[in-house]
Parts: sequence; structure tokens; C-alpha cells
Amino acid sequence: MAADLAALIEHATTTQTRIPVHISYEIIRLFSEGLYQSPQKAIEELVSNSYDACAGAVHVLLPREPDSEQPLPPLWVIDNGGGMDAGGFSQLWRVADSAKANVAVADTRRPPIGQFGIGKLAAYVLAWRLTHISCVNGVILSTTMNFRELTERHQYERHDPFDLKLYELSKDEAKVALADVETRDPAAWNMMFGRNVSATWTAAALSDFKDLYNKLSAGRLTWVLSTGLPLHSTFKIWLDGTELKSSKLRLKTIMTYKVATDDTVAGSLGLEVSRDGLVIPGIDGHITGTARIFEKRLTEGKSDQYDRSHGFFVRVRGRVVNLEDELFGIDALNHAAWARFSMEITADGLRHHLLSSREGVRESTPVDTLRKYLHHVFNACRRAYDDWSERELAGLDLETLLRDAPSLFVTEPILAGVRDVVASDAESYYVTLPEIDPDTTQDEWLRTFAKAVAETPIAHVLFEGTGRYDRVLHFIPETRTLVMNTDHPFIDKLVTGSRSNGTATLFGSAEVLLDMLLQENGFSAARRIDLFDDRDRILRLLAGDQPSTAAEVLRLLSVANRNETALERAVGAAFRVLGFEYERRGGNVEGADGVLYARLGRGSDALADYRVVYDAKQTNTPSVPADKVNLGSLEDFREKENAQFGFFLANEYAAQDNPEGKLNRLVRAATTGANPKPITLLRIGDLRRIVELHYRHGLTLTRLRSLFEHAHTVPQVSQWVDDLEDELTRLEPQVPLQRLLAGIEASKSDEKARPNVYTVRALDPTLRKFSPERLVAALGAVETIVGRRWLEVQPGGDVLLHHTAPQIVAEVERHLRDLFGVDALPADEPQSDPADSTGV
Repeated sequence: MAADLAALIEHATTTQTRIPVHISYEIIRLFSEGLYQSPQKAIEELVSNSYDACAGAVHVLLPREPDSEQPLPPLWVIDNGGGMDAGGFSQLWRVADSAKANVAVADTRRPPIGQFGIGKLAAYVLAWRLTHISCVNGVILSTTMNFRELTERHQYERHDPFDLKLYELSKDEAKVALADVETRDPAAWNMMFGRNVSATWTAAALSDFKDLYNKLSAGRLTWVLSTGLPLHSTFKIWLDGTELKSSKLRLKTIMTYKVATDDTVAGSLGLEVSRDGLVIPGIDGHITGTARIFEKRLTEGKSDQYDRSHGFFVRVRGRVVNLEDELFGIDALNHAAWARFSMEITADGLRHHLLSSREGVRESTPVDTLRKYLHHVFNACRRAYDDWSERELAGLDLETLLRDAPSLFVTEPILAGVRDVVASDAESYYVTLPEIDPDTTQDEWLRTFAKAVAETPIAHVLFEGTGRYDRVLHFIPETRTLVMNTDHPFIDKLVTGSRSNGTATLFGSAEVLLDMLLQENGFSAARRIDLFDDRDRILRLLAGDQPSTAAEVLRLLSVANRNETALERAVGAAFRVLGFEYERRGGNVEGADGVLYARLGRGSDALADYRVVYDAKQTNTPSVPADKVNLGSLEDFREKENAQFGFFLANEYAAQDNPEGKLNRLVRAATTGANPKPITLLRIGDLRRIVELHYRHGLTLTRLRSLFEHAHTVPQVSQWVDDLEDELTRLEPQVPLQRLLAGIEASKSDEKARPNVYTVRALDPTLRKFSPERLVAALGAVETIVGRRWLEVQPGGDVLLHHTAPQIVAEVERHLRDLFGVDALPADEPQSDPADSTGV
């Protein structure tokens, strides 16, 4: 159907003209993929164009699955707005040059939403083809943008203008092209060709869909269109033939606060109010709005399956500009009242402070003043909620207080926390993501869960090992099961030091509730992770299992040979900072001393993840003799653990510098021949040098793999480390860490996406000289040096900065001077203009 639509139009009888498009494929890709992350928002942009065209009605038709193997039919957005003539089509494809930006309110029936001229690029994230058919004064014109052709031009590095063909269709030809609409939405058809025909209209069609289309949800699209766009008597939207209504909450309110009518907050901040609204210097016009706090949570019920009903809704010219940011940039509001709070604000003057995506505002003094005002309004509503809650609690009769049922102070945080886990599709610190049957909706599952929790919040408690370095516990919502990790040193100490598991159970229950209460009181996921990570370190310390910092790893390696257990732990700590996951064996358990897991992740040059087993050799003699190194035993351990490599670690080996020494000969024979065994002889000094190189340069797990693949005897390992140091210090350019961190920090301005190494690298020609894996490894080294309180980096390249780039660089320099006595960071290239570094 998609191909048929394009063919019907392209075989029209008359080509009127050609429209030159001065835009490259790369800019379209960067703009669209950077600004629009959800399919719903991309469709909203097309509907916004209809609103700006002064349409009174818009019909959105989602494609229905065809009966045969044919492609999906088009997705239509049809309106009765002003339409486009030849000049209008030329203006449509003038990217980032919108005539709407300079339209005054008095110049049209309604103020335009758009002002940047990039909304049509949103179509690229959903589909390869965007077709427009528009009628003005009986003349029907059409164009089709085929983004695949731009892709081909990009491959051949063509930079000349891209021509779009502008066709003129007869009425009958247009009816054939739009035949799909006639049966699916008669009202839309009549608007174009029937009894209620409009003098002007436009139909936009998306076809040849991309993978993001599979994430399109009709329910969420309904919410986005009814919440994010103005719905009133002069502008109506139909989705698949059903008119969308702006839903109004019918819940009991504790307090209603109206801007301008209630001036207590404005007065306390020294702001001016009048009957027309609030006045903030730097924001044109008056600001109006109403805040409400409700008895029941707004985060419950079926509507929450699609998106939020609570928080701030800031409208600019009728459109919500902070759909994805309920806090509107305000710090987390630490009170359960937030789930019951909603405030609608109209601030048309903010249009001069909008980001290009129209989904956020630039930082400025006027915006900061507005945020302070909104924060004070929330606090006024919160105090009203506190008073109401206290009265309700005091009114409970004795029977309610003494009844044998779980307290709301227990059940409500668990319910709220699990709802947030389900809504965010991400586990909390202790609460796992539930597996919901595909035939059951989230809302249905949550209702069943709520009933079960009301009877028994925690139904089962299991004590089982989930890994020595795993979290202390997990709560599984599906079965309401608390899994206590007996491998964790703190739980192990509680269980072995008590006659029963009761103490550990009480501790675990309290931990889960603490996680949920912090979530309910507005602590972000990052803040909770930091808090519980620090808490986990304390618990391990109390249990006698102290983790290592960067400086401690090097210190531990220098003294590790004095004790067998110390050597095992030092090896694990060292490889953890190199990026491996470490699982200790050793002790009384037969097998290898430890297992190391390398998760290569995104951008790993197609190499698979790998694992390594090791056997640490501690001895009171200066060196480990050959007969104490059992190659066969390590090989058995490697096969049992399904590992790709194995190594021994010792302070020194007998005759280690002699290639023909007994141990070197045994290893060389084992690692060559018809059935080679991947075994390596590693010394503590070699490992320490590798760790130091990682701290100074950042080593990738891919690079470390070559150590186990190609270096086996002591001389080979020593040579491998020498060559590595030479490459990193002399031959290879060092990662411009300051530039990389500055780029990460700059990308934080996009409030809708987490900063990512891959994105920053794509926009910076200097950083593109380095592989993504190398850049991720460099940041990983920084994290191990300064700690997760400064920054966090994930294997996939996502980065969380908890301090500014200059602060992190200064902290890294301080640590490196303490460790090595030198300034280890390279001097970055000058960067005068951020635009120069983006390549856009």
C-alpha cells in the first residue's frame, strides 16, 4: 500500500515544478533522532502543523494490519487548515526557517505552536516516506519525501540541493490516492470530497515504516494528543474516528490555589500580581494557572498506564512544553504529596525561552524565578495536605488502629514503588521488574497486585545465594517474595550469628520499605543508587569485607603476597577496576580462586563476551617452583567454568626470565600444538603495571583479551606489557578527556535523553579519531579513580555526571598526582566554539 501510494502520485499527469531542499541526510538524522525519541511525539508534530494551519478538525488514522503479506498502509494526518499552494510547499521544506516564528497573535485566528521549522523532520524517526497532499482553491498538489534517496546521496557524499517533485493531481487522482481514508473515516473523507467539503485541506501520510513504529501505542498517543495539544471548540482531534476529549479529573480536592487570585506566594517572593495574572520580569505577558492537591493519588488508575496526571503542566500558546518533565526542572520534591499534586500554568511569554525541540526551556533568571514561584505554590499545597493527613489519621477509631491487617504505612509505599517500577520499565534498587503476561495489561496486573499487597505485603522469604557481589536482597513483585542473598557478607553474618532467620528477615523488610519510601519522597533513581551503594559498602565493612578504592588496589597489590586470602582479594579488586565482573571462589570450595567476566557490550568490534579463571599462588619462598603450578588443574577449572582463558598469578616464578626454564617450557608446550590450552603466567608486578596504565590511559576489555590470547610465558607477558605501555605513551594519541567530559556535560542540556559517549563522539571530529570502546574505557578509568559520586559510566556508553567537567578533571589530576607523582591527563585541543566541535 505504501509503494502504491507513492506510485499513484508519481505517475500523475502533470509535474508543476521542482522544490530544491538544501538539507543533508546527516542533519536530518541528527535533528530528528536527537529531538524525537518516541513515536507519539513524532505524530504530535504533524498534528501541531495542523493546529498552526488554523485547522478546526484533525483526523489521525493509524494503519491497520493488512490481511495479506502486503506492507502496512499509510498513517494519515488529515486537517481542514489553510492548505499549501506551491509557495507553501516550498516553505514546508525550508528546514529551520519557519515563517511561523514571526507571526503575532493578532495576525491569525490563533497563535502558532511552532516557530523553528523542523517539525516535519520528526517523520524521519518513524518512516522512510512522508507524503503531503494539499488542496487550495480547487488545486491539489502533492510531494513525497523519500528519505532513502537522501541516504544514498549521503553515501556518495553529494552536497548539492535535493529536488522534490511537486505534482498537480486531478480530483479523481487524489480520490484514488486517498481511497484508504474513505472506508476508515467517512468524516475525514467528507471533509475533503463529500458534502462537508472544506475549501482547503491537507493530508500527510507516513509509509515504509521503521522499527520505532513498533513502539507506537494508541493509548499513549491518545494521552499525548489530549494532554499536549490544545483541545477546545475551535480545534478538535479524532483518532481512528473517535473524538479525543480533554479528560478532567473528578477527584476530591484538599486545596485549590489560583494564580493572581491567591497572591500569598507571589507577595512573599516580591512578585507583582493583578487580576490578569502573575508578572515575572523577563517573561512577556501575564502568567495564570491553578494548582490542586487531591485526597487520592493521581499516579493510580488506568490513565497512569499511559503517562502522568500529576506535576506541573506548563502551557505555551496552549501546548504543554514539559510533558516528559513533571518537575519542570525543579529539584525533587521530597514529600508524598507530590503524587496528589497537579498544576496547570499558562505562560505564553515563555516562547522566547523555549529549546528548539519545544519540549523544555533554556536556563535563565526569569525561568529560575518562575520555578521558585511554582515550588512555593507546591509547598503551600503540601502544607494543606499535611494538615488533612493529620486530621484523617487522628480520626481513625480504635478498631481501625488495632485491626489485624497491614498498615497503610507499609502497603502504600510498596504499591507506589512497584507502580513506578512498572511505569518506568526499570527495576528499583531492591525491587525487580515484574514479568507481566502479554495477555494482561499493566493496569490489570497492578490492580491484582494491589489486592494481594493489601492482604500480605511480603508473602514469602527465601534465603539463597545470588552472588557475593550482588545486592543484599531482591523483592520479586509477582510473588511478593523477599530473596535474602546469603552470599552477601552482611546477611551471612546475620544468619550464622543467630539461631533463626528472623533478624535477617526484619532487616530485609526494612530495606525494601526504605527503598520505596525514598522513591515516594522524591529521591531520584541516581540518588537512591548512590545512597544504597554507599550503604552496601558500609554493610560489607561491618561484616569485615572492605571494598577497595583506586589507591587501595595498588597498595593491596604491593602487599598481597604476604597472605593467600589477601592475594585472592587483591586480584579480584584489580580486575574489577579494569572493567571485569569478579566472582570469588577460593576458600574451602574446590576449583579456581576466582572467575572474571568481561562484558564487552556495545561497540565491541563483534567480539563475544569472555570469562577468565585464575589461581593465585602465594608462597613463603621468593618464587613459586614449577611443580607447584598445576597446569592440568587450572585447565579443568577453566572447562568447568566454561571460561575462554585461565591464568596463574604469583609474585615471582622459578626461572621466570629464562625462556627455556622448566615452567616456561611447560606453558609453551601447553599453549601450542594441535590442542592449545589458553594459559598465562602473570606476575603481581605485571598486573600492577596494567592497572596503572588503565588509570592513566583507559584500557578496553577487548585490548586486555589479547593478553590472554597471545601472551603465555613470563617473558611474553612482560613484553606484552612493555609494548602496551609504549603504544599508549608514545605511539597512540591519548584520549582528550577534558574535551570528552565537556561534550558529555554539554549534552546534559537535552533533558529528554541521558548523555551518551556514542552521541558525543558522533558530533565531535576530534573524538571520532578514537573508537567508542576506547572512550568508554577512559571514562571507566575515571570512575574507578574518583568514584561513582563524581560520575557513572555504563558499558553501553550512558554517562551520569554528578559534578561539572572541570571539577572532575581537577579531581582526576589530584588522584593521579598522588598515585604517580605526574600530571597524567593529556592537553586537549582548543575548543573555541561548541558548534565547531559538533560537526553540525
